[in-house]
Amino acid sequence: MTDRRGVTAKRAEDLLPGIPYVRGWSKGHRGATALATALKTLGLETDFPGLRADVNVDGDGLVCLGSVSPEAADLLARALVAGLAMEIADRAGATLGDRARA
Repeated sequence: MTDRRGVTAKRAEDLLPGIPYVRGWSKGHRGATALATALKTLGLETDFPGLRADVNVDGDGLVCLGSVSPEAADLLARALVAGLAMEIADRAGATLGDRARA
């Protein structure tokens, strides 16, 4: 079974001809590297020791987090929420600034 993004498709253990596995893995690697950089900035790099790139049977890149502690998952969730809150506040401020100039 595969979701619309191919995340739940089976891992590519037996490669099939004509499927761009290297391209997919490269996309997964870029995503894993970006996440690793963000986690390092937050001081969480050691909390995600299983972070790695992978590819599924369809050639779609994946980022695997591996097993993490509940505390690490909670910290990541809090960082995401804080980032979203800051983005929403920035957008609201920009909208208010646009209204003030009008």
